Amino acid sequence: MADRRIRKILAEEEVLLEGLLIYTGSLLSENLMIERRAIPRIKLVLPALCWSQYRPDFYAVTEDLNGFGIRFKASLVPSVGEKLTCSIRHAGSLETTVVRVGKQRFAVRVLRAEYPLKLVAQNLVSLAQEQNPSMLAQRTASRLVPNNRDVVVTTPLGEMIPGRILNISTSGAAVSLDAPIQVGTLVMIGSTQARVARSFEDGIGAAFLSPLAQSEVGPDVVL
Repeated sequence: MADRRIRKILAEEEVLLEGLLIYTGSLLSENLMIERRAIPRIKLVLPALCWSQYRPDFYAVTEDLNGFGIRFKASLVPSVGEKLTCSIRHAGSLETTVVRVGKQRFAVRVLRAEYPLKLVAQNLVSLAQEQNPSMLAQRTASRLVPNNRDVVVTTPLGEMIPGRILNISTSGAAVSLDAPIQVGTLVMIGSTQARVARSFEDGIGAAFLSPLAQSEVGPDVVL
């Protein structure tokens, strides 16, 4: 039963990551809108500032997200088809298209981002997990803490920062560090290439450029 729940969480995250990587395409058809309702939404609350070429800045708050995009709450509601730039805390600036509107709500599809879209999606999923403890409890079942936690993180400038692995999975690792590293930075965690997807107090979350095989991720794993 627990394994089924874990697989469901992983599948939902994969749908979210793939959906947020959509760069172009027409507005959602009626059939896609029906399919969209079947895809689980993940609650995420972050402040945002949105604007467009023809609209002054206005404040909004993210409400949730799924594989088709992000839904906001705002007192000012833009029009369907309107192109918006939304600067979301911890995610950077996103170029979006409004695909749905409602009472003090609107939903957008992400077109482009200040950082690589895959990293933005991973960061948003991580933040959603932190805000939804029950979701995080299920997700952490797929991660582990290795026996050898000491690691060196090397930056593009050759700076070598001692760290401690907090947890690791096939797709990435969380590492405790004394020095901050910007989101989007390419690093070496031990001898494994990764890109910083999330920066938090005293550490980073990084996505491996080449995911590890499931057989490689065990208590004795060494990066």
